[in-house]
Amino acid sequence: MNEPRLKDIFEALIEVVSKLDIDETLTLLADHTRSLTRSRYAAIGVLDPEHEHQLLDFVTSGIDSRERELIGKPPSGDGLLGTVITSRSAVISNSIADDKRAIGFPPNHPTMKHFLGVPIITGERVFGNIYVTDRLDDQPFDQIDVAILETLATGASAVIGNLLLRQALMRAQVEDDRTRIARDLHDDIIQRLFAVGLQLQAALPSLQRTDGARFVRQAIEDLDAAIGEIRTTIFELEASRGDSPRAEILDLTSRLCMIAGLREHVVFSGPIDTLLTNSTKSLALTVLRELITNVIKHADANELRVEIQVSDNLKILVVDDGIGISDDPHIGHGIVNLHAKATDHGGSFSIAAGPLGGSRATFIVPL
Repeated sequence: MNEPRLKDIFEALIEVVSKLDIDETLTLLADHTRSLTRSRYAAIGVLDPEHEHQLLDFVTSGIDSRERELIGKPPSGDGLLGTVITSRSAVISNSIADDKRAIGFPPNHPTMKHFLGVPIITGERVFGNIYVTDRLDDQPFDQIDVAILETLATGASAVIGNLLLRQALMRAQVEDDRTRIARDLHDDIIQRLFAVGLQLQAALPSLQRTDGARFVRQAIEDLDAAIGEIRTTIFELEASRGDSPRAEILDLTSRLCMIAGLREHVVFSGPIDTLLTNSTKSLALTVLRELITNVIKHADANELRVEIQVSDNLKILVVDDGIGISDDPHIGHGIVNLHAKATDHGGSFSIAAGPLGGSRATFIVPL
């Protein structure tokens, strides 16, 4: 596995961890899986908690809505899909048509030749499985593809476990239950991040380029830092209740900074939970996600400060201690989007060098 693909995996996990909705997370994970393995099709199968060998949901990538309608009922978890469920390990088939474990395809289903599936394990149970079929170069899946899928599955298990426990936390009414769930959240994320770090370490011997090895070592250091920062994050999570704007902003910031190993400081000013409507809260989260992701990808920063101010306006300020305004052409699209969002809402967006280095981004819209 070379440096660019490892970097793509790391950036995909950063994007996936930023989502708050589990359906949105699974859709994005399926799309990234298909892209990273260079496959024609990908899917996430979610197991029924009450019937662990049956699929409750099936999220696809590469098949459009019209094709899904023609295919009809989603699979229940038999054949090769069921083999992944029962084996709890990677399953490869180089000829689905000739594989005795396969049960064939329903009418109107695309023809598929090659198959690879790995489980997503959250805690002690299998949450579901990631499947890909048919590489774009028509070659069978190899051990590099297995490594990519297993790394994605390990990262996904942390994200999904986080979301499931967060949902349970929001429903909990008794303080003892909240404390227990928060502890489980703490332990599970540390375990999953540690597993990702081990997988990246295992990839080191296969890298031929020195800079590739350096990238993986840096990723491992970032994960180690994230494990240390989770202890701070968990206190904020225990202090938050419900899905208030303040709680969701803290949650988004801590999760993004955690996966990248950034130290974060969040400051609120004004009646955030009172004045932010659902639409304004959604805008704030979208803008904040874009700003923090830009810092993670381009700034080479160690520390991030977020200020959310509410009065007649909503003001979002993000300051980092990184390398300053980047000349990277890939950062341009995100900045253009932020300018457009601010203009659409009658506001403004600016980004400039910080007073002590790094960058300072300011997004302001009227309330």
